[in-house]
Amino acid sequence: MSESRTKNSARNAIVSLSFYAVYTIAGFVLRKVFIDTLGNDYLSVSGLFTNILTVLSFAEMGIGNAIIFNLYKPIATGDTEKIKSLMKLYKKAYNVVGLCVLGVGLLLIPFLGSLIAGEAPDIKENLIFLYVLYLINTSISYFFSFKQSIITAHQKNYIVSAYTNTFKILQLVLQGVFLVMTHNFVVYLLIQVGCTVMNNVLLARRAGKLYPYINDKEYTPVTKTEKKSIFKNVRALFLYKMASTILNGTDNIIMTKVIALASVGLVSNFNLIIQAISSVVDQIPNAVVASVGNLNASESKEKKNQIFDVMFFACVWIYGFCASGVFFFSNEFVSIVFGPKWQIDPIVIFALALHFYVSSVMSPSYTYRTTLGYFVQGKYAPVAASIINIVLSIVLGKWIGLSGVFFATSISRFFTMGLVDPILIYKNCFQKNPVIYYIRYFGFFAVVAAISFASKTVMSFITIDGIAGFILRVAVYAVVFNALALLVSFKTKEFSYIKTTVYEKFIKKILIKLGRVKPEKE
Repeated sequence: MSESRTKNSARNAIVSLSFYAVYTIAGFVLRKVFIDTLGNDYLSVSGLFTNILTVLSFAEMGIGNAIIFNLYKPIATGDTEKIKSLMKLYKKAYNVVGLCVLGVGLLLIPFLGSLIAGEAPDIKENLIFLYVLYLINTSISYFFSFKQSIITAHQKNYIVSAYTNTFKILQLVLQGVFLVMTHNFVVYLLIQVGCTVMNNVLLARRAGKLYPYINDKEYTPVTKTEKKSIFKNVRALFLYKMASTILNGTDNIIMTKVIALASVGLVSNFNLIIQAISSVVDQIPNAVVASVGNLNASESKEKKNQIFDVMFFACVWIYGFCASGVFFFSNEFVSIVFGPKWQIDPIVIFALALHFYVSSVMSPSYTYRTTLGYFVQGKYAPVAASIINIVLSIVLGKWIGLSGVFFATSISRFFTMGLVDPILIYKNCFQKNPVIYYIRYFGFFAVVAAISFASKTVMSFITIDGIAGFILRVAVYAVVFNALALLVSFKTKEFSYIKTTVYEKFIKKILIKLGRVKPEKE
């Protein structure tokens, strides 16, 4: 990467990581308050409604990805007229999307009761009213979010992260305070809606100040040819997005129908742990998306391949460490924070951790596919994944229980998108045999499994109970896992690239400012 790409990526990652660390801690505190004040039925209803609206978000049709991809070139060339034309088009598209999400969401109201298996949840509020509040919170963002895309396309996603996470943290604090004071779920949801509106309004205003030309009323409409090309990609992305959303968003619905609504609440605590880890760790690969787009627009296939290998290597290390940690510690963590009654079968945790790993290490392939503009190619992969997932989740859910739902998601994801995306990238971009990728994939997986097993063996010698024992085991795991990973990968070209880049771009400059290293003569 060029220095500007490296700096932008680093800035995006640092800002996002800082905010998400605070947000994660606040999220766990709020979850504790939520459970203590409202209970599992409210938690389960919240999880169900969130899942339903996640499925509805397919209406966005992947327009966001199309925006970012089409903005790369005019931003690079400084073509503000083209940017204005594209932004006006996207504004109209997002307004339509927002209305569609709201409309379809309202049409689902008569079917809410049929999605809940067994006894009705023990809540005092009207379910339809609560659902409408969730629906408003989801749909309102579409009327503002198109402006955020220009900030992201300029490799300044740290600005979006700063605004979004500031309001998320504010939301969590206010929700926690008012839950303790009122025990009122409606107030809890109204605070969420209010913070969502304020975040979107202020972020849209910031985009207008940074790039005032996007507010110009005079602009040249996008030509029919350009519009046709854009919406060809949007149609492909719609199919991809719809199927991906169904794949990601149906687990809670299937659990509610096949097993019981209560299971959604139990699993939600463990999903919260995974989401909290993801929300922090994902900022690292997310921070480089726009930079990879710039890379793919300007560098050779050899350079693209090199950066892809480095990203894949880093993701395996980071997500392998996190996924194993979820498996080893989440039950103990939940027991300490929420109480022993919230623990679940270890096989379910293993299925959740496996799904977390499988989906996360795919991020380099997904990033390259979208930034290379491979929207039409492979568009049926998530369709196959969603169909396989629904069928397998029902079959395995009835056969082996809760874990079967999550094993089904891992299987369907890997054998569709997990196969197709690398093939597209290796054949079309790197012009190499994709078998190389799969050899590395399973080789890395075996190494992660071996290191995890060795770490667990070392931890087994720690017999201290309680919070002190938990903290000690986590610390030992972190040291042993990463020490072994470093030992295994120290001489690899990927680790050498990361080490050199970090030193040259950051550490060396700090040492020069401190007077520890002399600057190079020009």
